[in-house]
Amino acid sequence: MEESSSGSPQKPEKTKYQLILIAALKKEIEIARRLDPEKLASEIEKTGFSCQYCGKCCQRAFGDNRVVLTPSEIEKIQKHTGLSKLEVAGPLIPETCQPEETGNKEEGREIDREISSMQPEISETDEEAFSKPSQLFELLREDIDSQGNIHAYGWMLRRKRNGDCLFLNKDTNRCRIYPVRPMLCSTYPFYIEGLKLYTCECEGFGGHISKEESRKLAEALLSRYIAELEDTLAMYEKYEDFEKDKEGLEIAKNNLEKGTCVYVIHDSKGITKMID
Repeated sequence: MEESSSGSPQKPEKTKYQLILIAALKKEIEIARRLDPEKLASEIEKTGFSCQYCGKCCQRAFGDNRVVLTPSEIEKIQKHTGLSKLEVAGPLIPETCQPEETGNKEEGREIDREISSMQPEISETDEEAFSKPSQLFELLREDIDSQGNIHAYGWMLRRKRNGDCLFLNKDTNRCRIYPVRPMLCSTYPFYIEGLKLYTCECEGFGGHISKEESRKLAEALLSRYIAELEDTLAMYEKYEDFEKDKEGLEIAKNNLEKGTCVYVIHDSKGITKMID
């Protein structure tokens, strides 16, 4: 279930901390727009990269594979697949533990067959399937309001029960939504943070990459960086704080133990309330 809102008619004044964050983001966006793509491309070419198509970046067993999504990216995937918003994305929440290896490869193939028709069951993508309620509660307790709602700040791509990306083809290790894959995926394993280029762990490092490919990747990275900053800025500008109390914590804890949570997701378009 999903309810959307662009905010209340009378918005409370922003806190001093919010104003500082907003000012810092505006400054970073201004500087980011002046970054030299040629210099960035040179760094990428020097590092070297060639995708090995191993699919490890999409599998939870090899590390944190959460893919953060902007609202516009969710809409593109929806249009491409015909899936609903909540079938494509869920609340961006912390990782708690590594998923257990079940050894049941047939389960993975069964999910792939469902995805191939682009009509997966939400139960097959339950984000909490490999998260321990007690651990998750401790990580989220500062984001729980007096009604027991859990506040999340952004969206992430849905995953299968074993933690792998929902759109990873188990048999081929290829992406089922490649033409509309998120910016994070198309620029992996590179990312920009604090105006500097960083890399994630990847087996493709050191491979040959041409000047032209480096330039295209650099431009995509800059576009992604600015888009993410602008999206975060819009979220903070729309953000409204919430009340907290012990009763709300107890409600949320009980809900987590039952496997059903009420989330309030903040993004650049406002807030979305959903049961997951």
